[in-house]
Amino acid sequence: MKIQPTSLLPILKRLVWLPIAFNATALLLLDSSTRNVFAETITLTLSNGDKIQGTLVKSESTDTVTVIDHPSLGKLKIKSTALKAKPKKKHWTGSLSAGMTGTNTDRDYDLDSTFQLITQYKDERNLLSFKANTEYGITRSANQKEGSTDTNQGQVDLRYSYTFSGKLSAYASNTYEYDMLNQVGQNNLINSVGLGYDLIKTDTTTLNVSAGPSAQSLWGGRFCTADKNCGKTYPASSARISFDWLPNNYFNLSLSNQFTNAYVDEFSPSNNFSGTIKIYPLGDKKLFTSLNGQLIYNSLTSPKVDNSFSLQLGTQLF
Repeated sequence: MKIQPTSLLPILKRLVWLPIAFNATALLLLDSSTRNVFAETITLTLSNGDKIQGTLVKSESTDTVTVIDHPSLGKLKIKSTALKAKPKKKHWTGSLSAGMTGTNTDRDYDLDSTFQLITQYKDERNLLSFKANTEYGITRSANQKEGSTDTNQGQVDLRYSYTFSGKLSAYASNTYEYDMLNQVGQNNLINSVGLGYDLIKTDTTTLNVSAGPSAQSLWGGRFCTADKNCGKTYPASSARISFDWLPNNYFNLSLSNQFTNAYVDEFSPSNNFSGTIKIYPLGDKKLFTSLNGQLIYNSLTSPKVDNSFSLQLGTQLF
């Protein structure tokens, strides 16, 4: 039995259109399921204080009217004038905190003080932050007429970032650290530029990573002139990861870790990890208690390790 080619044409046409129809149906089902999965449920607060919840209809919503699909009432159109005005976000924020500890025995007197200032400007694209902290301590024995300094260190961090779109940004930063008791490298300056990316960015949580080329300068210290690496500037690379979590008006956790590798003696790494826990007992973010910690390692200084912890009381400036 012979099969004529012309008799195969209807069958071939059906076979060709079958996968096309199948793919089109799959795309329609995928689009429908995607819309359902990513449908945004919002809660609106009316001017009288009442709240209403529903699924946002973005295609029909404008700057003056918000359209939601209510599970019981159906589609609702709510004018912006009927909604409670949202509080304007502050562009500038700042805080000031300080702490002091003292001990007194039959033979020794010891006094330590810490100070920290943080300011920040933030809008949709720009983020400018400035952070400065210092720690100073003196001790005096009973047989000494004058006390001696046992702690004199601090850090200044200035950073600017610009968000291009979405989660990608560019940054420029200057980090200056000093420890006047170091024998080599009393001063350490790191200048860096590069790109950053927000892994998490919500109203309560931010997780950002950034990296780029940098330059590291080291100078000062009793034995700086005798050290081959002190008093110079070296090309380097820096990477930073920062985390900020503000789940409510009573608690705030901030963590930051910056790693820098200077290209001297093959590789000369340094790392600065800092963390702050703030407790707002009144829930108004005006007064707070903070626990601060900083762990520093620098292979180019002597000593190489410098760790500090402090408990402070502070207030929001604005």
